[in-house]
Amino acid sequence: PDHLTNPVQAAFSSAGAFVAGAVIPLIAITLPGPDIRVPVAVTAVIIALSITGFVSASIGGGEKTKAILRVVIGGIVAMAITYGIGLLVGASL
Repeated sequence: PDHLTNPVQAAFSSAGAFVAGAVIPLIAITLPGPDIRVPVAVTAVIIALSITGFVSASIGGGEKTKAILRVVIGGIVAMAITYGIGLLVGASL
């Protein structure tokens, strides 16, 4: 019990991680022109996901290739579902 994580510190760490993780896609979707906006954002997110998988495996002592593939594949599936829902409801970039 003496080594429990402080919930306030955990909350701020999570918030910081979400903000840091949002910066790359935000820049990738706002800076390029409309014609290449989506491909640039997808590419940037895949690169960021690869880095996330690598760092998490490095910190956790896991196998890096499996971690990278797991995070990237999950991210691609999530992006595809989100994009598909946007197409269904008529949202566009």
